[in-house]
Amino acid sequence: MPRLFFHCMLSAILVLFQIAGSAVIYSTVSRRDLSVGDRVYFTVTAMVPKGVTILAPDPANSFGAVAVKEWNSRKFQLAKADSVAFDYVVTTYKAENCTIPSLSYVLENGTKRDTLKTESIPLAVIPLCRVDSADIMDLKPQQVTGKKPLLWLWLLLVLAALPAAGIAAHGFIRKMRRPLPPPPPRPPYEEAVEALRALEAKTYLLKGMIREYVFELSEILKRYMESRFGVNAAEFTTEEMLAWLGISPLDKQLRSSMEWFFRSTDPVKFAKHLPDQHTIERFGGEVRGFLEATK
Repeated sequence: MPRLFFHCMLSAILVLFQIAGSAVIYSTVSRRDLSVGDRVYFTVTAMVPKGVTILAPDPANSFGAVAVKEWNSRKFQLAKADSVAFDYVVTTYKAENCTIPSLSYVLENGTKRDTLKTESIPLAVIPLCRVDSADIMDLKPQQVTGKKPLLWLWLLLVLAALPAAGIAAHGFIRKMRRPLPPPPPRPPYEEAVEALRALEAKTYLLKGMIREYVFELSEILKRYMESRFGVNAAEFTTEEMLAWLGISPLDKQLRSSMEWFFRSTDPVKFAKHLPDQHTIERFGGEVRGFLEATK
C-alpha cells in the first residue's frame, strides 16, 4: 500500500509538471495529530527538469518548533524529468500545537537559480491528560466538633514521648548513614530479548505494519549495541553505523550480517519499500542471531 500511494502521488505530480511545463513540489505527512514525542513521517517530492540540481533547506534550522529526528533523499529518473523526494521523521517536545513551516528548496541549473516552496502544515498536539474544571469542587471550611482539647494533657504526652522519639531518631539516622549497595546493571542481552518479546506481542507483522516493525527492531538492536559495545549507536546514522562496523571487533560474518540488516532496512524505513516475506522474516532472524553470538 505505501508503494502504491507513492506511485499515485508521483503520477499526479508528473501530470502537474506536464501541465505547468516547469518544476513543481508537493508535500505529505503521515498524520496531523500527535502526542509529545510521537513520530510523524513528512515527505517532500519535487518534479524538476533534467539536469537541475535541487538543494534542501538545513533541517536543523528550518523547521521551527518541529524537531527533525532523521532525514534522507532519493532520486528517480523519468523520461522527461527527474523526481526528487526528501523523507523526514519529525516530532515535537512541547505540549502545544505546532506547524511544519513553509520550506524553500533551491533549484540550480548552471548559472540559473529558482526556489520552490512547500505549504505550511499545522500539527495538533494531543494532551496526555485532560482536566475538566467542572469536576473540581471548592474546599469546605474546617468544621469544629466536640469538646475543647485539654492543652496540659497534650503537653504532658509530648514531654513523655520525647525520650523515645530521640532514641528512635538516633537509630534511624545511623541506619540511613549506611550506604546501600547499588543494584547490579541489567545485562544488555536480557534487556534486548525482553524488548523483542514486547515487539512480537504488538503483532505488527500480522497487521501489515512492516515499517513500524522495522523501526522498533532497529532501535532495539542499536540500544543493545550501545550497552554491549559502549558506542553511541542510538544516535548513529546508517553511514556512521556502517563505518563503526568496519572498525569494530566483530568477526567478518557478524559484520556482514549487520551491514546487510542496516542497508536492507533503510529503504523500508525511509523509502516506504515493502520487502518480500522471506526478507521480513530474515530481519528478525539476523537480530536474534547477533544477540546470541555476542551475549
